[in-house]
Amino acid sequence: MPGPAHPVPSLAAFRRGLPEEIRVALRLGFTGKTQLLDVAGRCLRAGRDDLLPTAGAALGKVVSERPLDGGLAGELLSLEAARSLLDPQTAARLRTVADHWRRPDGPSGVAGFLELMAERDFERIAAFLTRAMKDEPGNLFWREQAVTVGTVWNDPAFVFRALEGGPDAVAAPLSEALALARACFDPPAQPDAETLLLGARTAPWDTNLLLRAHDAACGLADRRAPLDGTVAVLLYSWNKADELDETLGSLLASDLAGASIFVLDNGSTDRTPELLARWRPHFADTLGEGRYTVVSLPVNIGAAAARNWLLHLDAVRAHDFICYLDDDVELPADWLPRFGAAVERYPEAGVWGCKVVDHANPLLIQSADGHLLLDPAERADLTRIAPNPFRLSDLHIQTLDRGDFDYMRPCASVTGCCHLFRTPTLLDSGDFAIQLSPSQYDDLEHDLRLCESGRFPVHQGHLAVRHKKRTGMASHTSPQQEGNALGNKYKMQTMHDRSGLAAAMRGEQALLEADLLAKLDYLDSL
Repeated sequence: MPGPAHPVPSLAAFRRGLPEEIRVALRLGFTGKTQLLDVAGRCLRAGRDDLLPTAGAALGKVVSERPLDGGLAGELLSLEAARSLLDPQTAARLRTVADHWRRPDGPSGVAGFLELMAERDFERIAAFLTRAMKDEPGNLFWREQAVTVGTVWNDPAFVFRALEGGPDAVAAPLSEALALARACFDPPAQPDAETLLLGARTAPWDTNLLLRAHDAACGLADRRAPLDGTVAVLLYSWNKADELDETLGSLLASDLAGASIFVLDNGSTDRTPELLARWRPHFADTLGEGRYTVVSLPVNIGAAAARNWLLHLDAVRAHDFICYLDDDVELPADWLPRFGAAVERYPEAGVWGCKVVDHANPLLIQSADGHLLLDPAERADLTRIAPNPFRLSDLHIQTLDRGDFDYMRPCASVTGCCHLFRTPTLLDSGDFAIQLSPSQYDDLEHDLRLCESGRFPVHQGHLAVRHKKRTGMASHTSPQQEGNALGNKYKMQTMHDRSGLAAAMRGEQALLEADLLAKLDYLDSL
């Protein structure tokens, strides 16, 4: 595929020379199937020869990340513009994949598989796929599903078995997929600053790589700093004693630097009251008397109301910073100093958040930097089902965690699983929306208010927090929960008018571009 034979002389000049349509797409990042295909398509539609290397790099990356995707292979081979960017070896490999990938029909085929997937029973799913691969050894469709399922459920042995011993006709793509799988489950050491910088200069379109190179070169990747004030750490919980117990143990073992802990028992009927009492002397020994407070409510008032209850405690408001934690997280020891580094670098942020990964499988990213996207009005009339359609970027769920999101930068939303506020900012921006209980949209809605006021969140991707609540295909979500979430999403859309969101999106885009160009100027100076 075409690409620069040598590093570009100026990263910032390369960026400024791109059409705005391409810059908009690249601001989100350079990873994930949907995103990479969108970037490639925009470059090809622009009709400029100087954009072909970017298009080729996007196609090359998506092909390398999805070596068994027969649907993708067939699509690329059918498009002359895309096919012209493929080198002969890649084109031949894609032809093999396309020719040996077939979506089966019938109850014993895809329909039966999807029914099992809906039940989230890994053992039954694995047994089904094992039989399917035995019955159709040359059909890469089943091996692709096995890799996806085994990766999500964190079973490398199952993945490796699915990729070993296939027919000679598909040996090449299986070998490539096996090498990729081994690298995912046993990742190599993260590259140093010099390696990242060289990679960025030879791939100036790769926004994730550029951001990582900047943070490594200037020391942000390893930076830890104390917060410039006192911090209140707030948790709320309802009948999750085991998870809460482990979270408090993780919290106590971390560098708390004199923080105060406030825990709200949201009407629990399990052993939560007893364990909260048991933790009191341990926090007193570490933090001193008076820095561990338990608030017990007789009934569950919901997540948003619990947040607000804690926020309105005078003892909480007396602190300079407020940090909310979920009751089912595992914290690294340096989580607060990592936040301190983010506050130091971006003191004007409305809130600072982190990268959240699946506790059972850290390859799966649950949350990273979310960016505000408005659906164009001309795409469809959605007024009956969505009064004000908008969404957040989802690049982090299109790929596995290979370090692509390990950077700091502004965004439109960060996860409420672990996020830090300056107390005056939080008080000024108002309470969390209780009408969105019990879903997780109350933190997103609050972030949107911050964006509309020009106080954008910041993603601290060098801080990874492990979350025990599973998401995606590994989660167990009932139809009732899904319906409630959809209803709350609708309600959230009614709480923000389109003009305000459009202004916030323009503001975020300008902030992202200025932030990136400043970092590229720094890299160019090295």
